[in-house]
Amino acid sequence: MALNPSKEAILKRIRQGLTRRNTLPPEPNFTADIYTKSEEEDLSVVFAHQFLHHKGEFYFVENETELCAEISKVASIKGFKNIFVWEKALIDMLSPSALSFETSEKNFTEAGVGITTCNALIARTGSVLISSSELSGRRLSIYPHVHVVIAKTSQLVYDIKDGLEKMKAQYGSNLPSMICLETGPSRTADIEKTLVLGAHGPKELLVFLIDDSSN
Repeated sequence: MALNPSKEAILKRIRQGLTRRNTLPPEPNFTADIYTKSEEEDLSVVFAHQFLHHKGEFYFVENETELCAEISKVASIKGFKNIFVWEKALIDMLSPSALSFETSEKNFTEAGVGITTCNALIARTGSVLISSSELSGRRLSIYPHVHVVIAKTSQLVYDIKDGLEKMKAQYGSNLPSMICLETGPSRTADIEKTLVLGAHGPKELLVFLIDDSSN
């Protein structure tokens, strides 16, 4: 039985399609960025925007003297108690301030605020890159309800891969056993999709960024 001409034409195209060998697609470029880079050139602005979006608190200071004044004011307003600082560089930096803080591990279970440095700040995601290589170790950034990070503008990088490359350049093959990204306070929405802060770590995350661009 003769087929309808239009149906025959469709079947012919199908048969041709089945016998035609399509060219292979080009190899994907796994090194290319998949995100559109921000037009803002100042990484501190990009970081601050993203960090605040994730409910962090951001403070920009011009030098260590201004840091001491600003962090003392914030601590007083918020009523910070049981502040712990273990890194010698930070102890020396904050000694002129009005802060009262513990420098030993004694009574650490009562810690309410932990002040640490970091390895890098990731501008695109507004994240703080920390690791066990810091003298504050694993505990001081996780256990207290409040985590305060003291960073410098020279530690700003655009993306996560840049932060990891920075660490690889510093430590080589001997990378720290713990590398972590903090993107805002700890949170969960496991129960009825209700966002709860401070579920598995600090309820508040503050970053004080010191401008060291002139150094």
